[in-house]
Amino acid sequence: MAGGLELRLAWRNVWRNPRRTGLTLAATVFAVVLTVMTVGMGAGLHEKMIEDAVRYASGHVAISGAGYLENRTLEQYVHFDADVERRVRDTEGVRGFAPRVQNFALIAKGSATSGVAVLGIDPARENSVSSLSERVREGSFIQVGGKREVVIGQRLAAKLSAGVGDELLLYSVAYSLETAYELFRVAGVMRLPDPTLDGNLAIISLADAQDFFVYGDRVSEIAILTDDADRAGEVSERLLARMDFDVPWEIHTWDELMPELVQIILLDDAGMYITIFIVVVVVGFGILNTILMAVLERRKEFGVVLALGLRPGAVFRTVYLESVMLAGVGLLVGLAIALPLLVFMESNPIPLTGGMTEVMELFGAEPVMTFKLKPLNPLGSTATVLCLAVVAAWYPAVKASRGRPVDVLRSL
Repeated sequence: MAGGLELRLAWRNVWRNPRRTGLTLAATVFAVVLTVMTVGMGAGLHEKMIEDAVRYASGHVAISGAGYLENRTLEQYVHFDADVERRVRDTEGVRGFAPRVQNFALIAKGSATSGVAVLGIDPARENSVSSLSERVREGSFIQVGGKREVVIGQRLAAKLSAGVGDELLLYSVAYSLETAYELFRVAGVMRLPDPTLDGNLAIISLADAQDFFVYGDRVSEIAILTDDADRAGEVSERLLARMDFDVPWEIHTWDELMPELVQIILLDDAGMYITIFIVVVVVGFGILNTILMAVLERRKEFGVVLALGLRPGAVFRTVYLESVMLAGVGLLVGLAIALPLLVFMESNPIPLTGGMTEVMELFGAEPVMTFKLKPLNPLGSTATVLCLAVVAAWYPAVKASRGRPVDVLRSL
């Protein structure tokens, strides 16, 4: 009975001053919408950056010889045979995988020479992991069964004055320490967003790379694409339990392979949460102001009800309920606006321009702003606003419950 009375009193008092309540509700709704949309934008943007970046190069998980991540030479390798292929393919969470050979070499046409990173890929499997084939602007990508074909970046092609159909001399040192040199025909020219890679990457087939470097069934790494970036750690653990090589080997997830991308995401998150914190603090002061002013206006009312026998605890709860109701109404309206808007934005990405375009392209990410609705987003926003209401109501509730009836009645 007492609880019902407190609820009715609290609800009536919330609307005692409709204008002030409306302004506070508007601020609360704005905070909820801003928080949900900002967190949704961050989640979508980061997921897009990670997905595009791993498909640009590394994969979500990479198996390699021990020390390969630091040294990247032919001395660090793993064997890739039918048994290894079966174990990787049958691991839960693996969406695609591609063996690769990587090493450094000189590439030349006539008197023009340049140092390059040679990437040997299996054209039958590479598309299941990376989007390199989609970046070809002239000619074609490495074909299944193709012999002595090379795909180079536009900057490297310009440096060598080479085009589709031209022959380039590749010169290096094989795993056997023999001199390796061979002519390769330019099958295609691609455009890579990273200027360093665009000017220093040459892609050949895995079979040609293993033959050129006298590498047998060895590969530098096995790049693996998982169902979800968040599951990369789980898949890594499963692969650790399933795989067995006769040489020292290691496994890395995308965050270890691309620490620069992790730093960018962390900095972006920090900026986002600072902005949200500032908005939440402002809204908190708005709720505090509304409840405190309502308490001060009703000093006589509280004095009378306390003199009539209402316990201070009931007054405290009534004021607290006012704050929670105020925040609750703003929360419901805010979520009613934010969630449909977020769902719509998730289906309609926004193209980016300016400096952010260059940052995203550097990691091979498509320059669009995407949104993502995750269950923790509205739940986190709800918890934040309710906690804010609880904290903001503390002082007004204490002030109302500690009023002395005799002091109030003297002023009547």
